[in-house]
Amino acid sequence: MLNYGIRRVLEPKYVLPTSAWKLDNSREISQEEMRISIKRLHIETTSFKQICLEANNHDEQIKEKIMDIVLKRGKFHNPVTDTGGLLYGIVDEIGEEYNNEKNLKPGDEILCNTSLAGVPLYINRIISVDKAYKQVEVEGYAIVFDKIPVVRKPEGVPLNLLLFIFNESGTLYRVSREIEGRKSFLVLGNNIMTNLMFGYVIRKKAGPDAEIICLFDKKTDLVIVGKSIDKLLSEVFDEVHYVNILRPMECLEKLNIESRFDMTVNCADIPGAETINILATKSGGTVIFANFINNYNIALYITESISKHLELKCADGYLEKYDEFDIEIVRELAPYIKDAVTSTAVFEEDLAYPLIREDRVLSSEGYRHSMAENFICESRAMAVVLEEILKVSKYDCNVLITGETGVGKDKIANIIQKNSVRNMQPFIKINCAAIAPNLMESEFFGYEKGSFTGANTSGKKGYFESADNGIIFLDEVGELPLDIQAKLLRVTQDGELYKVGGTTPIKTNVRIISATNRNLLEQIEKKQFRQDLYYRLNVFPIKIPSLKERKAEIPALIKHFVKTYNKKYGINRGIDDEAIDYLKERKWIGNIRELENSVQRILISAKGENVTLIDVIKCLNDTAFEQLDYSSDDNFEEIISKDFALEPLVESFEKNLLRHACEKYGSTRKTALAIGISQTQLVRKKKKYGIL
Repeated sequence: MLNYGIRRVLEPKYVLPTSAWKLDNSREISQEEMRISIKRLHIETTSFKQICLEANNHDEQIKEKIMDIVLKRGKFHNPVTDTGGLLYGIVDEIGEEYNNEKNLKPGDEILCNTSLAGVPLYINRIISVDKAYKQVEVEGYAIVFDKIPVVRKPEGVPLNLLLFIFNESGTLYRVSREIEGRKSFLVLGNNIMTNLMFGYVIRKKAGPDAEIICLFDKKTDLVIVGKSIDKLLSEVFDEVHYVNILRPMECLEKLNIESRFDMTVNCADIPGAETINILATKSGGTVIFANFINNYNIALYITESISKHLELKCADGYLEKYDEFDIEIVRELAPYIKDAVTSTAVFEEDLAYPLIREDRVLSSEGYRHSMAENFICESRAMAVVLEEILKVSKYDCNVLITGETGVGKDKIANIIQKNSVRNMQPFIKINCAAIAPNLMESEFFGYEKGSFTGANTSGKKGYFESADNGIIFLDEVGELPLDIQAKLLRVTQDGELYKVGGTTPIKTNVRIISATNRNLLEQIEKKQFRQDLYYRLNVFPIKIPSLKERKAEIPALIKHFVKTYNKKYGINRGIDDEAIDYLKERKWIGNIRELENSVQRILISAKGENVTLIDVIKCLNDTAFEQLDYSSDDNFEEIISKDFALEPLVESFEKNLLRHACEKYGSTRKTALAIGISQTQLVRKKKKYGIL
């Protein structure tokens, strides 16, 4: 049996490289491998957009994001979009048993014509970023196996265009074989290059009498422009329209294209765009999906729901001879592209145009409740984190969650478990800081009968044995003593343990999710945490931003907690916008946990139907309120009941709060730090209120 590269699989074991979370990308090759010196990577379009958005379109940050993915996974396989790309390079070394059907030799220029999601890869540095073609110039190497298809670079063709077209795999070739006997075609997309490629292939095969309509989304990536491109558009398409793909019914009505075409091609990387193709295609016609973003299963559901018979075909992977077909197309398109002008693409975040379908449904309360544990996600930063969480959940590898106290690491562990392949198996949570050191070994690994005084006469299973085939969550893993770390390392390396007093190893198959608010790298330097264990636990790191890094989510969190505790306590209180704004600007050292406890306390202490700003201030600053003349409930309610303007009331409170803080902390530096304003602001306010 061929090994298909499984010797390079690190996490999880016994799967193919494409399905693995992490690959071994070490430089030395085995006898059946070939090493390629990489010169250029083409990154799949959706993946490139996601990286650019996360990097705010800054080239240096884009480089860092790409390097980080390779560092984490030993391959370029974006965990957010679950896609890879292609590579171009020079043959460096060939193993003696490599099945060299193409008679390659060191120094040959080749393209690895398969997704980078299954190729062990190492990048030394990234030299430049080409946003128009979604490519990066790099220095590094890749390891290919017998069955990974490679193609010699043909002479006289532009490399950037060749990689761009090869990225469509066999789909262009598939489209060309479906054209015979059809006369009307629709090409739908949001990238001018991609639409032109498919349109050109259709025109080449269908001839001048065929009707070919092109629909571009209104936010199409115009990465190449110029007279030659305009000429090519006019030669390929009979009509070109710019529409809002996210409004399919409006589009169909405006252009009068319902059930008009024999065949339609969807090359839009926008989830939801498939609706236009389904409705615009004649009954009995064919819809071809040229990418992996528009879910094939959703299209099937639509055809069922409207009782329309269509032939639906997915993007093709490997097809025999498609590389030769693609090279021919590149040669014919090259003269047009040569004279075109490439623009600097800038990708802007627009939540109406999600990169993946999950982005759109994350805002659904039902989805968040069932899949994401009511996870509040109101920013791109947290959306990216949640995407990573949901992706890594499906890979059976260890995860290390880091972040400040109270950011919700326990909730993240719950989401991973709920969406993992082990979700029906045991899930055991352990707070490592809560177990006495002298009991830790017996709690973790169990003990044999009579192994120590007071031991259970029948012995006891430990956490790891009880969690066999399931998941263990090690909260506060940084608190583990070194002797337990050594024993835990054996479990992670060999999948076996010894009970206290036992001599026979016990096999265990456990996925470990760890969490800590400590800097484990610093602990490693101080010899407080084992480096080898760190790498075993840190197969995939997830860093949860603190609340100060995602202040925009505080209003949504507050409303969520208000709803939760209203239900719990059988009350129905609202909360004023001014109160939310005040809470948003506070410093939450304890992060979400502190915010949740505060909202709970505010709801309990408030007396009216709506929580007001004064309710919040009074509840959270009860010590300072004791200094106010109206601090007693009777006087306070009496003042509020009058037509007392909010601004002077708040100023009165602020004055007393500042006086109280100045008396308590002394210096302006300490006072400013304690109340969360700058020293300059404090000096101005003291002057305003006449505080000495």
